[in-house]
Amino acid sequence: MTDKGGLLVTEPAQQYGPVIIRPEDAPDYLRKMDLDVTDIAAALEAGEIMAGNITRHHPTIAPGLTRWIHVVGALREKLASTHRWIGVDPQNRPVSRRIGHSYTLSTLGGTEATGVIDHPFGPFAARRKGKATAEAVHGIEPLITVEALRPVSHPTGSDFPPPGPWFLVYHRTDEGVRSEVSLPLGFDEDAGQFTGWKVRVVLDFWKPQTAGEQPLDIGGQDVDFRVVEVA
Repeated sequence: MTDKGGLLVTEPAQQYGPVIIRPEDAPDYLRKMDLDVTDIAAALEAGEIMAGNITRHHPTIAPGLTRWIHVVGALREKLASTHRWIGVDPQNRPVSRRIGHSYTLSTLGGTEATGVIDHPFGPFAARRKGKATAEAVHGIEPLITVEALRPVSHPTGSDFPPPGPWFLVYHRTDEGVRSEVSLPLGFDEDAGQFTGWKVRVVLDFWKPQTAGEQPLDIGGQDVDFRVVEVA
């Protein structure tokens, strides 16, 4: 058991480690999913700019929440503009779905292992995740949508990314942002954490072009919403 942000988490018990796609190979690999690494970098930059506007006078959750909101928004807008991805919101969780294929992409903040190629387990979520994330990883659709009813295809072969719920995971360090696009192995709903990764596509380290004041969410955090029904 390991303490991750105040949570006791069991380290992934994978017999074999995840497939690691190195940064130099990431553009070609992700292109097979119709993902462009320049769009991901632009989304990370959008999050950095907006998080940098937050001061200590804002609520303490503001820096991490602001970064997450703008990374999500910028990335989903970029993907939608290709007309190959569509934004969906199962249980109010913002997701992009590849039209005609079995890929989804969500965004979350990760722990310090994010983007570290030789880490034995890979990242955890910076904050515990809830039922909606668990259902996404386990392949449970809460609602039948028009997109879900359309026929999907998936290329076969070891060179193609496996279908499933992929995640852009990012972590803000003192110098910049480490990130990866990764496919989880499973999810422990009790711990609210991923149990490991099937594939980790590690991206180039993103560094701000100009040095400014350090954003207040260094160390990595996003936001977790608990939605309750009000009678």
